[in-house]
Amino acid sequence: MTTAVHTYRASCKLMLFGEYFVLRGSKSLAFPLKFGQALEVLESTSLSWTGISPQGVWFEAKFDDKLNIIDASNTETAEILKGIFLKIKELNPRVNLNQKFTATADFMLEWGLGSSSTLLSLLSQWAGVNPYDLLESSFGGSGYDIACATAEGPILYEIKERNTENVELDESITNNFLFVYLGKKQSSRQEIARFEKNEIGDSDVILLNEIISKALESKTIEEFESCLNSSEDLLTQFIGKAKLKEAIFADYKYSIKSLGAWGGDFFLATYRDIEEAKSYFSNKGYDTMFTYKELIK
Repeated sequence: MTTAVHTYRASCKLMLFGEYFVLRGSKSLAFPLKFGQALEVLESTSLSWTGISPQGVWFEAKFDDKLNIIDASNTETAEILKGIFLKIKELNPRVNLNQKFTATADFMLEWGLGSSSTLLSLLSQWAGVNPYDLLESSFGGSGYDIACATAEGPILYEIKERNTENVELDESITNNFLFVYLGKKQSSRQEIARFEKNEIGDSDVILLNEIISKALESKTIEEFESCLNSSEDLLTQFIGKAKLKEAIFADYKYSIKSLGAWGGDFFLATYRDIEEAKSYFSNKGYDTMFTYKELIK
């Protein structure tokens, strides 16, 4: 008979400023979300995993005591999970892997909000290991998403020494934020690999940090929009992609900023009238939208 041992929680994320450049040492402004994953761990005689989303069970796997895959609904996912557990065992040899794990996401996985980062955070919480060590041996990336997983509000993050600072944005600004799902999930690893070929100078990193500082000092939505636009202007020089507003939403009145891997997942749109903004994007076929208060912790 199995008995519950522990339940853990990790938050999803969105990066507002610093995409790609954070890998070169810039600051990044990021948000932990109200969406996330919970992990229930029960004592068992072997290791098994069940992944659940709002659509139901999406992944199941069973392993033997040597972490060989006995059965899996998706072999590639099972291999990734196996690699994470092998690293956990390396970092904490005393951990008992004979558990029944159930990971429940309260968001649609295709939204790209952080199923991988929340997974690493959950398992590191359970195993008592450093989540950044798991990140480096698995998915890679800057680690801002790992920082967001356990944050209670907006953060400034730097890859150097994994520095995290809590920050606040004025409600007069965030009350004009609408997060819209573009519906084209991007592979962060592929986008990062493509970006790594670019030569980013120290002056570019300094410029982005100045934009972020100005954004945090902004008192009005107009000042903040200027920072959003400046960031888009800077990033487009290196990404090799057209700005999202120019490509799809040229007739939109206010600012639009790509988030995370440019070209997919969510973007930020500022507005003055929420119903007008929602109507605009709905008419263009984008129906998944959240205000700041609905989405951000």
